[in-house]
Amino acid sequence: MKLFARPKCFTEAIAPVITLNRLMGLRVFEYPRGHSRPIFSLIYLLFLYCLVYYIGSFHWGEYYMDLRLLKLEYFLYKILDNIIICLVLVKLLLGWWYTKKFDACYKHIFEIDETLRQLGTTVNYDRIYFITIGIMITWFTFNFCTCIVVFIVMRMHSNIYVTIGSLVVYSYALAVNSINIFDFYIFVKYLQMRFDLINQLLREHSMLSIKEIKLGFFEMQDYTKIIDVEQRCSLPIKMLSQWCRQMQPRKNISLSKKQKSVKSQIQSDFPSHFQKQFQGKLRNRSQKQNSVITECQKRKYLLQIIKQVHLQLCKVSKTVCTILGVQTALEIGMIIMFLTGSLYNLYIRYIARQHKITDSVLQQTAVTIILNSFHLLKITFLSRVCKHAADKGNKTIEIIYSIYGCDTESGVQEEIQQFGIQILQSPVRFIAYGISLDNHVLTMMLKTVTTYLVIMIQVSNSLESNKAIQNA
Repeated sequence: MKLFARPKCFTEAIAPVITLNRLMGLRVFEYPRGHSRPIFSLIYLLFLYCLVYYIGSFHWGEYYMDLRLLKLEYFLYKILDNIIICLVLVKLLLGWWYTKKFDACYKHIFEIDETLRQLGTTVNYDRIYFITIGIMITWFTFNFCTCIVVFIVMRMHSNIYVTIGSLVVYSYALAVNSINIFDFYIFVKYLQMRFDLINQLLREHSMLSIKEIKLGFFEMQDYTKIIDVEQRCSLPIKMLSQWCRQMQPRKNISLSKKQKSVKSQIQSDFPSHFQKQFQGKLRNRSQKQNSVITECQKRKYLLQIIKQVHLQLCKVSKTVCTILGVQTALEIGMIIMFLTGSLYNLYIRYIARQHKITDSVLQQTAVTIILNSFHLLKITFLSRVCKHAADKGNKTIEIIYSIYGCDTESGVQEEIQQFGIQILQSPVRFIAYGISLDNHVLTMMLKTVTTYLVIMIQVSNSLESNKAIQNA
């Protein structure tokens, strides 16, 4: 697909992300197109991992040996480095394993969009495509600028080879972690747009249906309305007055009996051409009633289709939570560890004054704040889009009840009840391995970081005061 050309399907809209996933070893290669190569992809990702593990374990160890760290600092840095390297391997293997489920998601999304097109909606992917391009450009720019700053800081404490090796490991780990979050964000953004499109479709069709139903109903409180209609047909005044006197004692009769009595009276008293004219009007009204029945069937059929589309979107959301939930939960755990270590680092340098504040320390602090801000922004945007998508998906039943709730048609009422039970039994939620992705995820992270930070400060004071434990 040409750059900035209008994409025709969801896979074309996110084609740059799919390509980047394959280059990073997170997806199975396809060559030729449509023919997966799982063995070759597994060898490729293991090669990448071994390269990253060798560079990270060798060069980062030399970098830490040149720094004067506290006992707990050195231990935490080494543990955090090993955890990051292990998490990279886990995410690579999970991405390779779930490639078929990704393809199944793309297939379901294609079917959903084709169904929505048949309902008359306009389905385009321009917004998702430009979001993808914009975030990728922003991410590459941020990564490049951060690498420059990290290179300047590390070059003061180590040689050129250690610095370059550390930057390679850092860039690759950051890319793997960021792509998983970005994949989750794109899928949830698509689901949010489709739930919103369903709600809009319901509103548009309901307004059209209400207008047609009001025009099609034949209601008559008494027979003076029939008299008025026939007056417009130039009926004799004496004959109309005779009808009124004959029909007045029967105002409380049901609608069907009144129609029959009027029709029999017309047949006995009216000339033939008036009878034909009046019977023609009755046939027109019966045709309108038949159109009302057809409209009710259309609304019932529309509800059935939207119910199935909504169910398929819920299935896609659950599949996305399955294939990306573990990676997202691991990323949240790593961010908690990174935040805790960073805040502890700032505490011992600026509050406890364990290190002398120099230009190098200030540069390290700037890099730490930039990375923490980037990690927090990732989780913030992901939690917000998950919250909005869940609200859009669960709001569908409220719209249906507000529009069709007063409809007396039994078939429509049954569909509404089944739709409500479907959403109640399977509400739209986004969960990452037990962690609910909504506005409360940041609160949970801050509580966890605060708890572990207090524990780390207490343990650090005990370790530094214990002379039996030697420095590394």
